[in-house]
Amino acid sequence: MTEGPGERAEKARNNRFWALMAGFMLLGGLTGAALVVMQHNSGMLPAAVAIAIAVLLTFGVGGGTWYFLRSVDEVERRDNYVAGTIALNFYIIAYANWYFLWKGAVVREPDHEILFIATMVVMSVAYFWKKLRP
Repeated sequence: MTEGPGERAEKARNNRFWALMAGFMLLGGLTGAALVVMQHNSGMLPAAVAIAIAVLLTFGVGGGTWYFLRSVDEVERRDNYVAGTIALNFYIIAYANWYFLWKGAVVREPDHEILFIATMVVMSVAYFWKKLRP
């Protein structure tokens, strides 16, 4: 049985989606590997490695997100917008509260790694909640 044009387009769209996801995972893996190197070097990265990571993250996330949002349907786009909005609101609230409580000597100084990881977790949970609920 021959595939119709709609089926071919859907298959191509699905392949692009998973290629982008693989690229994002690779970028995350490279960043994680750099963090492991950093832990073994007194908490510091060589300047060239730090610059390379910053450039890769900027173009990988910025360009990848732009391309991703151009190539997905309106439901996937909406799920990403909702998850991003929830994560940004979480970050704003968590950081601002932690910062002011720190300035009031109630808690220790904000830990940016904890905030970053927590924001990524919140975004992932929000995305899958939006994506998988009936």
